[in-house]
Amino acid sequence: MKILVLNYEYPPLGAGAAPVCRDLVSEMAKQGHQVTVVTMGFKGLPEYEVQNGAEIYRLECLRRHEHSCSPLEQLTYIHNAERFLGTYLKTHRCDICHVHFVVPTGLIALWIKKTYGIPYVITAHGSDVEGHNRKTSLRMMHRILRPAWRRIVRGAFAVTAPSEHLIRLMDRVWHSRRYVLIPNGLDIKLYDPAGESKEKRILVMGRLQEFKNVQTILKAIARIPDDQWYGWQADILGDGPFRKELEQLVLDLGISMRVSFRGWVDNGTPEQIRYLKKAAVYITASRFENCPMSVLEAVAAGCYPLMSDIEGHRQFFKNGSDSPFFRPDDEEKLAEKLKNLLSQDPQALIPEGADLALYDNKRVTEHFLRLFKRVTAKHNAI
Repeated sequence: MKILVLNYEYPPLGAGAAPVCRDLVSEMAKQGHQVTVVTMGFKGLPEYEVQNGAEIYRLECLRRHEHSCSPLEQLTYIHNAERFLGTYLKTHRCDICHVHFVVPTGLIALWIKKTYGIPYVITAHGSDVEGHNRKTSLRMMHRILRPAWRRIVRGAFAVTAPSEHLIRLMDRVWHSRRYVLIPNGLDIKLYDPAGESKEKRILVMGRLQEFKNVQTILKAIARIPDDQWYGWQADILGDGPFRKELEQLVLDLGISMRVSFRGWVDNGTPEQIRYLKKAAVYITASRFENCPMSVLEAVAAGCYPLMSDIEGHRQFFKNGSDSPFFRPDDEEKLAEKLKNLLSQDPQALIPEGADLALYDNKRVTEHFLRLFKRVTAKHNAI
């Protein structure tokens, strides 16, 4: 198949959805499919390259930050992608278009379908679905975009989502049988900790935004007495608009000797994997998530997870155990659970309960390819 992939977030740009897209693209190309990605450009990145067998076109757009993108910047991607594809599709044939994010990227796919007759499948990731991120500005934006959102979804042959929670949210906006559950994929072998020795390290990863709730983790760490800390170290991998507030909170709590901000580390890099393989404990206190890959990465790397009790985290652990979970803002309960772990040998903290095989990237890619074949067969029959 000749697959056109549209995503304004593609590594090294973006966060969670970007590496998911890259791994899917790489596996499809590995299986012999012709994959072309049209994404945003950024200073220092080549306009065109071939990565793992896939063609990557990076378009000149307005973008100030590598790991985040404003709605205005996304509009420049829509405009420039349509202009680029208006030329590209006159000389290149595509069987199907795979779109990441209903909005803004779905607007391009809708235009492509109307103009060139190419069917499209959308993968929703969370922030593009009304009700997932309850930030006031996003809630207002989704209300304004609701008619366009529905048109985009109606025009798709299928809309995939990596969690049942996200499908329920989409169904509230527009009821449809087009929604398909396909989890995010992970290269599990890449994170295998075999032969590595765990250290007294706690790991926190992700964009430093208020809803990620790292502040609760810091407050929980501060609750643990010095004589029960046992020389552990907490590493925070990430950057974002809330970093200064978090750094100030570390100073105010007097835990500078316990916590280190390591800055942004790109997903899947040797540096990130090294942190994961050394860490014995992984903590996330996020108030909402869709299908957070950082949890799967941590478990695949042998980290014991402590997680806020939200649906996005519960979906990975269906054995009924409450031991890894705490209420998102319950710093006291998190401190209690963490204290119990710190007294143990790091080598003995083994994660249990998550079925990683469900998220194996090869298996997930096969789900998508079967869907694409059904879509192209149905489209060709029309």
